[in-house]
Amino acid sequence: MINIKINKKVKGNGGFLILPIFREEITKFPADYPEIVKAFFEKRVKSKDFVGKKGEIVETYLDDKNFPPRVALVGFGKKENFNSKIARRVAGNIGKYLKQNKVTEVSVYMPQIIAQYAEQFVEGIRMSQFGIDKYKTCGTKKCPVYELEKLEIILGKEPKDFEKDLKKGDLISDSVHFVRDLVNGPSNIVNTEYLATEARKIAKEQDYKIAVFGDKELMEMGWGGLLAVNAGSPKEAKCVVLEYDGAKDKKEKPVVLVGKGIMFDSGGYNIKPRNHIETMHQDMAGAAVVLGIFKLLKKFGIKRNVVGVIPIAENMINEKAYRPSDIITMYSGQTVEVTNTDAEGRMILADGVTYATELNPDCIITVATLTGAVKVALADRYAGVVGNDLKLRNELYVAGRQVDDLVWPLPMHRDFRKKLDSKIADMTNGDVGTASWAGSQKGAAFIERFVKKNKWCHLDIGGTAFCEDIPQEFETKGATASMLRLLVKFLENRK
Repeated sequence: MINIKINKKVKGNGGFLILPIFREEITKFPADYPEIVKAFFEKRVKSKDFVGKKGEIVETYLDDKNFPPRVALVGFGKKENFNSKIARRVAGNIGKYLKQNKVTEVSVYMPQIIAQYAEQFVEGIRMSQFGIDKYKTCGTKKCPVYELEKLEIILGKEPKDFEKDLKKGDLISDSVHFVRDLVNGPSNIVNTEYLATEARKIAKEQDYKIAVFGDKELMEMGWGGLLAVNAGSPKEAKCVVLEYDGAKDKKEKPVVLVGKGIMFDSGGYNIKPRNHIETMHQDMAGAAVVLGIFKLLKKFGIKRNVVGVIPIAENMINEKAYRPSDIITMYSGQTVEVTNTDAEGRMILADGVTYATELNPDCIITVATLTGAVKVALADRYAGVVGNDLKLRNELYVAGRQVDDLVWPLPMHRDFRKKLDSKIADMTNGDVGTASWAGSQKGAAFIERFVKKNKWCHLDIGGTAFCEDIPQEFETKGATASMLRLLVKFLENRK
């Protein structure tokens, strides 16, 4: 977390001063802003170097002991269009600008219109500064870290819950950074035991119940899907179960979150091509998101019972690895004909979902980098959502819109389900020949066969969990923590 202070007047300390400007204010400099900046503002406006558009930044230096030495005007667009999404995105621009300029302390004049989105502002400025260079050594010296340490808010009257909202934004950012570190981490470091250890730390810090099943327990219980996927790995398979009792009635049915934890995915004997395999350390993003949510549940006082189920494996290749044509008996007792060893995520999720059904859940939500097909369908700005309950699906959609962590519903035709029928087992783990057609829905259709009569939705983050193209304003390249903010908001909405 960073040091956040609220003051009524700016002080002449070191650092950097941010002055937000809306387009409506271009013709008249805001009366409560420092007069010493007025001439610079008017000159920039007259020359049209600054017009107040969203994310636009111009900077000047001040020689006045009453103010920080550096001041920047930041455009926030039109007031009539301003909302939480723009607050987060413009703050993201600010965060990246500060990091590029090696600024670690900043003061921000915050008009009431921005102050109402304090949580989103802090999220944007902090999430945009995440460093992906954790493993750089910089020779014999410690690499410098130019991330925000101190944030001073200059504000007259505080809106209701202002300090609470600032803290929420800070906590969410911390959790996002935690998830990004896990997902970016290479598999020789962030491995099966590492993830289980992080889960134990969270349980201890937050006083949650936790169970960690290893090979012995999983064999005794019959988790055939998880064990088959992990058969080629030298490390044990695991399943982590975290329990948070937030409801007044401890017997209230829990929301169960099941996160895919494939620590590295070679594809197995259906090995991945070169242009995909080098980022397959990120195939545990669903598991990381569930852990990130559990870092926040108690701190946010979520009034729901929540259980996290995290099956963990590596999909590797050796003489013990599972093969195309194998028949696997799942934890549910159903049999699966393996047609594609690279359709492994659904195998471990199916066992996780079967366990979730035994918890008498209110609903089950699976989150996973399940398919590449979802990226073909929705690119990298929308996660796919599929499920058997329209109300639940709509709740997830609305929560995503509220926090700009977007999902889009994908259609599930009955024939997609039929494609998984097998002649020699209860089902296949992927249809042969047309597997890439509606691939995300077919992966979800496999999981659906294990949910029984429970309400269920699946979030496919195969396109959104890892940024390899152009990051959004509040993102960096690499892991994004996609669906963390959505699921937190979803749980808050279900009070």
